Amino acid sequence: MKNAIVIFIIIFSCQFSKGETTYLLPENDTLKILSWNIHMLPYFYVYTKSKKRKRTKLIINEFMERDYNILVLQETFHRRIRNRIKRKVKKKYPYSYGPPNKKYFRIQTNSGLTVLSDRPLIFKKSIRFSESYSWDNRMARKGAMLLQGEFNGNIFQIIDTHTEGPPAIINNSQFHEIYDGLIEPFERENIPQIICGDFNCDIDNEKQFSELLKLLHIENPEVHYDERYGETDKVMKENVDHIFVRKNKSKVEIIRKRTLLFGFDWVYSLKKIFGKTVGYSDHYPVDIQLLFP
Repeated sequence: MKNAIVIFIIIFSCQFSKGETTYLLPENDTLKILSWNIHMLPYFYVYTKSKKRKRTKLIINEFMERDYNILVLQETFHRRIRNRIKRKVKKKYPYSYGPPNKKYFRIQTNSGLTVLSDRPLIFKKSIRFSESYSWDNRMARKGAMLLQGEFNGNIFQIIDTHTEGPPAIINNSQFHEIYDGLIEPFERENIPQIICGDFNCDIDNEKQFSELLKLLHIENPEVHYDERYGETDKVMKENVDHIFVRKNKSKVEIIRKRTLLFGFDWVYSLKKIFGKTVGYSDHYPVDIQLLFP
């Protein structure tokens, strides 16, 4: 009885560091997911200062050194770089999915969505957004895909997406398509749906962000910890990358959700210069840690 009490206290005790709550849980009891727009545009987009090859090496190092179960990526357009990442991390993440919406022998590229996993997932469905505003987004064939997996006997679903952004009417249309095409048709009681990606929706834009939550039917989204500031419940106003969880009456618990800083800090600027205005990407990665019953 005494040992049982000690184990109970260890599992559910927590410590506070820099305002963040850290739960002392066995690592194999939690599912850890990283979502990141890695800014690897197609080969015909030439940004001489974006240093794609150098950034790729640094990004691969982060993937190998951290203990995530699933990597949910956006803007993996560049075929050679995408294949290089898959090849280098294959021992750790042997299962890869995407990118959907590929078209061969056409000038248009793919959706840029790729998921790498340490466990097999089931591809359920992908969609391509029917509306787009700018020519480069039409070239990208943006959309979303849904995968299903199992963790400790619990089924979960994960969605990877990259929406277009302004104007709001286009973004709202794409949110609506995600719900109608992927969320609602596959929604099941006790199966959480984890929605990851670059939503191009500033959290500081209350009207637009509330529309995002409304159209995806997300209730009470947890504000995530920001590693760059060391404070709880603080997110950069320009943050557009998110992870949402629709619990669907499941008992999954969100242990941690963060905006991360990999490598050096950088100052947001329209000029994307690696090492100066942007870091390993022009987006900050976000992650989540989930405890299943």
